[in-house]
Amino acid sequence: MGSIVNYNLTEELEHGIYVSCLVRDLARDLMLGEQQVYQLQIAGMLHDIGKLRLTNYLYGNEEIASPLVIEEMKYVRMHPLLSYEILKARDYSGLILESVRYHHEDYDGTGFPSNLVGDEIPLGARIIRVCDVFAALTTDRPYRKRFEVDEAMSLMIDEIKHFDMRIFLAFENVVHRVGTKYQIRLAGDDTELGERYAFGGEELLGGKAIWQ
Repeated sequence: MGSIVNYNLTEELEHGIYVSCLVRDLARDLMLGEQQVYQLQIAGMLHDIGKLRLTNYLYGNEEIASPLVIEEMKYVRMHPLLSYEILKARDYSGLILESVRYHHEDYDGTGFPSNLVGDEIPLGARIIRVCDVFAALTTDRPYRKRFEVDEAMSLMIDEIKHFDMRIFLAFENVVHRVGTKYQIRLAGDDTELGERYAFGGEELLGGKAIWQ
């Protein structure tokens, strides 16, 4: 059970980098300004940082029988707010904060944490939502193998009500160009990452910028 709920830095960085690169390309295709694109890259990188606190709530809970159940638990649904609180305490911009806080809202109002509907959901959150789902579907999980690109897109089309259609159509173009090329595996243990990875011109973890 611990292997499911004990999120680790390496996995979250891999997912964050994957989502962030997709967000960058999608935001540019949507003709957003470069400052907005940069801010959304940061939001994409850090949107799930709150998951690292979930171990404190869930680790060692032997009563939970299935990882699929875990994903629907109220504590797991706390992670957008936990991410928001972590970033707010560090004075990240309003665009980053709202994009992170609402990145699990669905366009039809069935998401969380606030059940926002349509354009009530901040644009940045709608962008991250599409990229986050695709990245999750095309990545191995403890309970399933990753889906191929066509399978992932088909699954998303089946649930199209969850996405802003304009954003989804632009995202299809991004996927057609890049597929899963932004998916990476980070070598080494977590203690090495701070020396090897950074975000754009501003240091996030220290070391050399990777967003060129």
